[in-house]
Amino acid sequence: MMRDDELCVSKWIRAKREAVFAAFTEPELLRKWFCPRDLQVISAEADVRVGGAFRIRMNKGSEVHTVCGNYREVIPGQRLVFSHQWQELDAVTTRVTVEFSDCDGGTLVSITQEGFDTRQSKQSHETGWLSVLENLCEVMSPGGAR
Repeated sequence: MMRDDELCVSKWIRAKREAVFAAFTEPELLRKWFCPRDLQVISAEADVRVGGAFRIRMNKGSEVHTVCGNYREVIPGQRLVFSHQWQELDAVTTRVTVEFSDCDGGTLVSITQEGFDTRQSKQSHETGWLSVLENLCEVMSPGGAR
């Protein structure tokens, strides 16, 4: 049962698990998709190891948004756990778990984010993750590029 302070979203991606995991961990791939559809990634940094950090800057016109965090668990091809915080907002730090599993010839990506302090923040992040996963699906499709 889901708690009030957590969200869960998932998306089936038509790509091998290793390729989808790489899309979450390699900065040059993150730059292609890791933002909501109405934004564009400016830069992406990721030191994917326990204790390593990530930082992704995105913009919409002159608005710049930066999300950052630290990796708490890294199981290649299977699971990532990291803290998640927006820098420009007075936002709470949440915990994100991303799980990758083989499914119907592709990969099921399941994201759980927990630690929200308001229902509005939870709903906003749920909408954002669904949009981000649509970008990933598009980039990972044959011939896909954003």
